[in-house]
Amino acid sequence: MLDELLKKINEEKTVAETDLDAVNPRIREHKKGQVRRAKEVLENLYVEYKQELLKRSIFILVSGQNAQSFANIAEEEYKCFKVDGDEFYKSIVDELSPQLYEGRTVNASVFEAMSNIMEDKMRDLDVVSYNQLMFQAKYQITVDNKADMIKVAKDAITDIIGGEVLGLDAIERVGRQAVNKGYASKMVPIVIYNDDVSFMNKAAEQIKNLTTKVVIINNTEKNDTESVGKALKQIAENA
Repeated sequence: MLDELLKKINEEKTVAETDLDAVNPRIREHKKGQVRRAKEVLENLYVEYKQELLKRSIFILVSGQNAQSFANIAEEEYKCFKVDGDEFYKSIVDELSPQLYEGRTVNASVFEAMSNIMEDKMRDLDVVSYNQLMFQAKYQITVDNKADMIKVAKDAITDIIGGEVLGLDAIERVGRQAVNKGYASKMVPIVIYNDDVSFMNKAAEQIKNLTTKVVIINNTEKNDTESVGKALKQIAENA
């Protein structure tokens, strides 16, 4: 299935990337129509590819102080995909004006701004229906900097919308990489890393609503190639 989709994607990509300036003016309008159609088809093929990728994925959520080193070794030595567990939430805070939150108490205006950003993010993830990000009193805390705001966004989105977002975002990020690499393996190991143990445990349980192939590792030991390989081998055998 992935092989077939990759073939179609590459065919449509060739048409979509046509240099219209180099096309004979007599047929340029016709070519524009072909390019437009190819881009539309390409987006639909990407959605199909991601859906198939999700079916084949094993989400390995690694938390604790050595989570990133585990993910780095898994990617470099064992060809796993890795995703920073904070990346999605950082992308939301990046679009917020720091004047809204730095040195201030989080309020409904901050949540309204995040909610507007979330609409575009969820559309990118092909999510049509989800719980709205509504302000609650427990998030009324003082934020000193961007890192604090990311923590608030991460907690609020996980509590209100769900940790499934983390899995869907990982598929979105990995999907484009996988297409570029011509990835069509039967098993797709995705390592999501974050040092926040509580957040990762909660997200892991919610990602199970997307797939049963979810593993959580609280990584406190120093990692090396052998130990990471052993852990990944055990996960693959139990998949």
